[in-house]
Amino acid sequence: MTAAVMSKAANGYDQMITRLDQMLSSKKALMTAALLLVAVMMMAIQAHAGTGGTSFAAVATKIEGWAQGDLGLAIVAGGLIFGVATMVFTGKGTVLAVVVGGAVALYYGIPVLIKIFAATAGTIISHTLILHGVA
Repeated sequence: MTAAVMSKAANGYDQMITRLDQMLSSKKALMTAALLLVAVMMMAIQAHAGTGGTSFAAVATKIEGWAQGDLGLAIVAGGLIFGVATMVFTGKGTVLAVVVGGAVALYYGIPVLIKIFAATAGTIISHTLILHGVA
């Protein structure tokens, strides 16, 4: 009885990995994801343009702390365990590559976004260019 249950679970897992591999190798799916990302970024820029820049500073600091702290480490470690297990059982490194890319984006992406959308980021860049005489 348990062998049948294990076989069914393994078969379902294989089907899920096959679908994920097909989705990640599809140009249409990747283009859709890229366009969705661009749309979300444009909405974020639009939303930020009308704010004073200080109302969500505490939330941004808290999210950055989570991403670079213990919560981010736990998410990355769980993802790596899942990715390595998937690679071992299926022989495909696609999931592991996605998890590693996600881990890098989680750790480095949020601070970069905070610096890009900071209210004084443009002022600092222009001030630096003027001081150093870059035309």
